[in-house]
Amino acid sequence: MMTLKLRHVLPASLLAVSALTAATAQAQTALNMGSVPTGTGWFFGISEGARVISANTPYEITVRETGGTRENAIRLTNGELDLAFTEALVGYEQYNGEGRFADMPNPDVRLVYWIAPSTMHWAVRQDSGIETFEDLNGERFNPSSIGGGGEYITEQVFGILGIEPDFQRMRVNDAAEGVTDGRLVGFSYNGVPPIPLFTEVHSSRPLQLLSLTDEQVSTVTTELPFLSPAIVPADTYTGMSEAQSLGIYMGIAATTDLDADTVYELTKAYWENHDEVAASFKPAGSVDPQTVVDTATFPLHAGALRYYQELGLEIPADIIPPEAQ
Repeated sequence: MMTLKLRHVLPASLLAVSALTAATAQAQTALNMGSVPTGTGWFFGISEGARVISANTPYEITVRETGGTRENAIRLTNGELDLAFTEALVGYEQYNGEGRFADMPNPDVRLVYWIAPSTMHWAVRQDSGIETFEDLNGERFNPSSIGGGGEYITEQVFGILGIEPDFQRMRVNDAAEGVTDGRLVGFSYNGVPPIPLFTEVHSSRPLQLLSLTDEQVSTVTTELPFLSPAIVPADTYTGMSEAQSLGIYMGIAATTDLDADTVYELTKAYWENHDEVAASFKPAGSVDPQTVVDTATFPLHAGALRYYQELGLEIPADIIPPEAQ
């Protein structure tokens, strides 16, 4: 009995080496992904993608709550994130050093995949008396979560249309509280309807989505071609009428610091298990690899490019990264 037990006892030094090796392996396969505030539909959609990738690759992806796409872009550049939730305009500006990123360009940012298109929500309390965007002038209104893409889109759209609310800047959860208790007339978010937080507020303080006119949509999309017309159907939120809005593609970005083999495995795992993502996050079902290469606004990651090429997709020259040319 004693001899049998001793055969299973490892020297303390070997145990230490084994533990160190295991810890090193774990560190090598752990990846951080910046997302959005919790309580939004996007957080769930991002997490579902991370879950299927983690389940089908050696990589364990940890989804971290952030303020949104602008914050993610900055943290990605600073090396604080391996992967980051982004949107078409953020990626374009970051890569080209334009707009918000004129002073902090990142020519090494790369697109991995789009998740789904997102829709701007500009909502007001039904008891506010506000019926049009022009009625927001001078009113206390939240333009979306600080640092998020929705905030920037709201600023751009309102600037083009000449709408000048008294912007109250805060995280979207705090804005929801402000609307519920009457401190704000409304708030914004760029998400996939129905947005859980909007549903929650609507149940206690009825909301109405503001609707753009056809002329307003035409004016904005001429100036901001990354945006496209979008409709939030009636009763997406109980009893709420249809609203015409604007949409944009949202997805996951990395930089060239993340090696091509790793990104290839992540991309392949995501698309080969995409049916699982779409089953639980239905908006993802409207996007496939062809959508990505057709609508990319900045270069693909070399690893993602390899996977899309394996599918036989024709890749436009302007989204082939310099390191793959």
